[in-house]
Amino acid sequence: MFTEKIVSRQLFYLLFIMRVTIVISVLPVLTAGEALQDAWIAGAVSFIPSAAIVTLIGALTIAFPGKSLVQYSQELLGSIAGKFISLIYLGIFLFMAGTDLRIYAEVLKTGFLPETPISVIMALVVFVAVLVIFGGLEVLGRTADIIFPIFLLMILGSLFFPLIHADFQNIQPVIARGWSPLFLAIVAPTSVTAQYANLTMLAPSLDEQHKTLKVALWSLLAATFVLVCFAVVVVLVLGPDVGSRAAFPVFKMIRATRISEFLERVEIITIFAWGLGLFIALSVNLYSGSKGLSQVFGLQDNRPLILPMAVIWVVFGIQGYRDFFEVAQVFDPAFFDPIFITALLFPMLVLWTAYLYKRPWKKQPRGTTQNKG
Repeated sequence: MFTEKIVSRQLFYLLFIMRVTIVISVLPVLTAGEALQDAWIAGAVSFIPSAAIVTLIGALTIAFPGKSLVQYSQELLGSIAGKFISLIYLGIFLFMAGTDLRIYAEVLKTGFLPETPISVIMALVVFVAVLVIFGGLEVLGRTADIIFPIFLLMILGSLFFPLIHADFQNIQPVIARGWSPLFLAIVAPTSVTAQYANLTMLAPSLDEQHKTLKVALWSLLAATFVLVCFAVVVVLVLGPDVGSRAAFPVFKMIRATRISEFLERVEIITIFAWGLGLFIALSVNLYSGSKGLSQVFGLQDNRPLILPMAVIWVVFGIQGYRDFFEVAQVFDPAFFDPIFITALLFPMLVLWTAYLYKRPWKKQPRGTTQNKG
């Protein structure tokens, strides 16, 4: 049977864009905690726990070449328990996609389309992702090739344009309030590492699956660098207090930027980059969710599940939150983020325990025989 393939470069683009999209939307390292002017330090330190989570996910995926989470979890735990563990991750895909979709729709409705029903905005955004995933994973990979340079240029523009209003006094003093606020601010960017759960579904289609972990860690490092840069620039331009209170600090910063009398409303750069990133994130989650669910149910093709899953996402995005303030609770480091990290780590730790218990590296070496006669 024909198997779709993507190359390492495309996997890097997909993961990088997904991670950076969270950065330019809510900048959780600044808004979900009390790090204030030290948010950039918290962003840099967040690489360590995030990399540990990515390593747990990526290393186990490499140990089962050609198999997705649904397949190797059943091999390790049995059919029923394996499917149950898989459904936890499929739930994460649904939750992340619906939440990201609602956040972006709130921004568009508030800033640009106040008369448009939020359900219409969300449905149109999801519809584009549905079309791409119907074309297959290779289509998504080629789309990432096209989008990545545009996305990167717009990210650079969102960073450099506001620097004309920078006040370098805003970033001082450094660590004046101790390390406790920094560690609290690390929780939110660590929780959104749940995006890398998509590796469990994407890796089997990678042309060189043994490079999965390497590619994932490089994408995380690059995205962490972008996170640190945005944290610095937002604090320099808005100040730590205004930046931490803003719902969308990057959007607020770029919207306040005025280059000249003839160049205004440059926030469209950030919004467009955000939209491209959301499209990639939705498409990846839609592929992972539909592919995983098709394997749970024993279907040969994931396409019949794509449209129903997209409808469920829109309904969840609308009904799951009454307003943006409820959406913001997703990044609450004192309550929700620990639950989210647990939901991400618990299945992986169970699978690692089963994997280590079976100790596949102690199997009988090739060329030996157990015949005694």
